[in-house]
Amino acid sequence: MPGAPFFICQMRLIHMDTGLEIPDDSVNWEWLERGSLQYVVLDVMSFALDELPPSESLVLGYTDLHQLLHPKLLIRCAFSICKQRGQAFCEHVFGAWGSAMRSLPRTEVNSQLFGKTFLTRCLDLLHAVDRDVEDIMRDKYRGAGVRFHLDVSDFHDKRWPGDPFEDFLHQTFAGLVIELVREKMDVGTVERTFNFHKCETEKINLWRLVRGEKYPYRNRSSGYWGGLRFGLGADLMMALIDKGLPRWCWAGCLGPFNDNLLQYTIEPASHVAAMDGKDAAQGRLCIYLAQRLDVEELCHRNQDGRSALSYAEEFAEHFESGPFRRDPDQAVWIQVRDVIRQEMEAHVRAFQGDLLALVDLTRSVRAGLCGDADALESLPAFEDELWLRAALVRDEWLRMGWTFREGSADQQISEVLSWHYQAVGQGLRHL
Repeated sequence: MPGAPFFICQMRLIHMDTGLEIPDDSVNWEWLERGSLQYVVLDVMSFALDELPPSESLVLGYTDLHQLLHPKLLIRCAFSICKQRGQAFCEHVFGAWGSAMRSLPRTEVNSQLFGKTFLTRCLDLLHAVDRDVEDIMRDKYRGAGVRFHLDVSDFHDKRWPGDPFEDFLHQTFAGLVIELVREKMDVGTVERTFNFHKCETEKINLWRLVRGEKYPYRNRSSGYWGGLRFGLGADLMMALIDKGLPRWCWAGCLGPFNDNLLQYTIEPASHVAAMDGKDAAQGRLCIYLAQRLDVEELCHRNQDGRSALSYAEEFAEHFESGPFRRDPDQAVWIQVRDVIRQEMEAHVRAFQGDLLALVDLTRSVRAGLCGDADALESLPAFEDELWLRAALVRDEWLRMGWTFREGSADQQISEVLSWHYQAVGQGLRHL
């Protein structure tokens, strides 16, 4: 393998007398006793693309897990193959890395070496794929001083490996990590990986794989940089949560806009963002989160004073009645909005706090929906529950001898609500 300490080959079992290849399941014990069989190792780098054996029959030779998951070694190796033999050749032979990963026993997938779990090493690889590929390629190819003035005459494909090559790396490395998390990783490994450090940096890095890094301005698709492509970061997050990712890693909020992960994923919700589109996997993650966050988290307002539902309603409108309504790949965002509404309604009906806390929560929800007087029309459970709780409080106050200014029951319930709204800093605005 060019520029790497491991190799990719094909191994064939040959009968020495006949020179014919013997399938592994057809081995005769007599041949073994007579020493008539021999393994022949074929260097696949000498093959032409149309002569390559199936990817699953290739073998990756490596020393240890550190080497198997070393970001720079793997990216440099893939880049070198791509340069010498072309991207199609690289994609084919790199299937050997996937086979090596899939063949790892469960004990190794859940191992810890020199203070790092297997999962930590996998995440280091994904962070490098997300942020460092271009730099690693430039470092490997010393002549790559200026991107748009490269001499690519010695490249097999006569072009600099750009987005298609990076797409391949994202799909190969992230896809295999997600597969191993789902199929072979234990809950204890995930918990141990994140509880060992338990710092905000780990949380930030994990969120960046989902959506990229936010720049300090809002509601623009260009306000993000990076993140795993094709929604793979969202799929990874769901796989990790299913395997016991500690709640502090995916709940709570992060700066600079004090977003929770739901808001972080949906925003921006503008026309430009709708035109660019978002990965369906990110929509599935939003549904997944909405079904797991508590009522306060669903109602949380960020630095811009907006809730996740506010962003979801704005974004879904583009695909429900706007110019992009016929895009089936984006229909998931209508479902995101509906699920957030349903979960908020269900939570408020099961709310265990007192009326004062419910009024405070409702006021926060209204403000998070841009503060319109009719902002809760799509969330009738909030108004219904407020009225029901206020009616119970009215009955209790009457038993205690409270004298109301008005005579009818409805007017007295309104008076109870008004008092509670004033108690949390805002008068009654909408019933």
